[in-house]
Order: sequence, then structure tokens, then C-alpha cells
Amino acid sequence: MHTQADPLDQVFAFRAFDFRNRFPAPLPSFRAALECLQSEDAYLPDVDAEIRAYLKDGRSIAIPNSFFWVEHKQFGSLAEAQSWVQGRQDRAATGSALDRLSGSLITNPDDPFDQQVRDAMAKTFTKMVSNADNDAVCESVERWLTEAIAALPTSNETGGPNDD
Repeated sequence: MHTQADPLDQVFAFRAFDFRNRFPAPLPSFRAALECLQSEDAYLPDVDAEIRAYLKDGRSIAIPNSFFWVEHKQFGSLAEAQSWVQGRQDRAATGSALDRLSGSLITNPDDPFDQQVRDAMAKTFTKMVSNADNDAVCESVERWLTEAIAALPTSNETGGPNDD
């Protein structure tokens, strides 16, 4: 009886990349790469992060960052957003020109109050997944990576390394 090889056996290393590429060494597992990006050593992993799986045939596969990035709402409630917009408007009216620009990445201070509140409620920010979720993330990535590797053309059908 012939058993098919586990596609994950083709992976020989992982790499974690942050904004400043602080993790140049190959890592033995996705979990190790994820933990690098979750560490205090990582630079802006919520802004720029990548994990790649390197295969024995020279190709590599980028793990989608949707596995390790989580989107969060800027404000938890309408009342919180309204309070923030009102506070910003009050500071802008009595403060310096810089106070007027405070929070302009969340809403345009020139928009009407209701529009600013809607924009504030829609605003999200990205964070790395919590360490408490690593087991579930690793299991999901393992399933995804198994399928991704199985779907790759055989290495003699490709034009060269890194055909991801």
C-alpha cells in the first residue's frame, strides 16, 4: 500500500519579517516565526509583518497575514466615538493649530460632526494576534499550508524558485 507524503515535509524553514527585518535567522516552525513577531524585539509588526515558509526545492510561500493580524474597532460604542469627536472639537477650538489636527487620521476635522462620528466608528486598527490564540492560529496555518503546498505545481513544472 502506497501512502502519500505529508506536504508539510517539504518545508525546511520559516522566516519572520518585521518593519526592520530584525529576524534574519531561519526558524524551525511557524509558531517560532509568529512568536518572533509577537515579541518585544519586533518593530512595528502591526504595520508590516510577513512570515514565509521555505520549501526544500527552493520555493517559498508567504503565509497570509490574515492568520496573525486582527482588526479592532477604534471605538467600542457610539457614545465613546461621539465623546472623542466632541473632545477633539473642544480642544481644537481652544488650543493650538496642532490641536486641530489631532486625530486627523481617524476623521477629517473639517467634516460635519455626524460624519466624523460615522468615520470614527468605522475606523479600525491592526494588532498582532494574542499569544493566547497561538495554538488555534498554528492549527489553521498548518491546514492552509498543507493545501497550499499540495496545490503547487511540481518543481520541474515551474520557472524557478519562489514562484508563489
